[in-house]
Amino acid sequence: MNAYMRLIVFDLRLYLRDWQTIFWVLIYPVLMLVIFGSMYGDQVDPDTGERFIVTYVPALCVLNIISVALFTLSINMITHRENGTLRRYRVTPIRSSAVLLSHSIQGLLLVFAGALEIILVAKLIWDIEITASALITLLGCLLFGCIAFFGLGFAMSGLANNPGAASGLAMIIFFPMLFLSGVTMPVKLLPQVMQSISEWLPMTYMVKLAQGVWQGTALSSFGMEFAVLGGSAVIFTGLALWLFRWEN
Repeated sequence: MNAYMRLIVFDLRLYLRDWQTIFWVLIYPVLMLVIFGSMYGDQVDPDTGERFIVTYVPALCVLNIISVALFTLSINMITHRENGTLRRYRVTPIRSSAVLLSHSIQGLLLVFAGALEIILVAKLIWDIEITASALITLLGCLLFGCIAFFGLGFAMSGLANNPGAASGLAMIIFFPMLFLSGVTMPVKLLPQVMQSISEWLPMTYMVKLAQGVWQGTALSSFGMEFAVLGGSAVIFTGLALWLFRWEN
């Protein structure tokens, strides 16, 4: 157990030294919040009666999950593989699942830190309402989202041989999900063809879940969302374990 705790602490120190991690998790989402919030934040959705900023905050929290999975976890895993860190782990009792779990814990901490930052900034600028029950439920759903999507980032790290290739692959996956899942604009405002495509993106269901619980909807109303995300977790985690490599 002590060896695993040292592994987690060691990985956390490496993550906090990475400027890309700081940018994608703590700076980029806040920039998105300020830019889009300043344009549409106080506009009211005629269907829900809520301000745009109320639905945008949980959507940005979901964006953090994807950013951490595709950019932070995948690139850091490849970096560890390139510099020989994973190869040194291989001669110890530490298994590949323990390595992935350690990185997942770092990713979860980053997602939670980014979410709390987004909520705090939104509270300070737009005075959004925050309740303890909504906050706890949202964090719980973000945890479930991390379980669903982190495997995708780890699987990418097994496919790519260097950080450059991983970044390119991440961009191909990231931007369609960014624009079609309801993060930048509501899915209902997209053309019908784009709405049909969005239904095939797991991130769309994560955004619906996060926005719903943040507005007080009961968890029991999201059976489809939990089913899609649970299936994604099984598939992506399986791919991550199958594609894991100790060295190039």
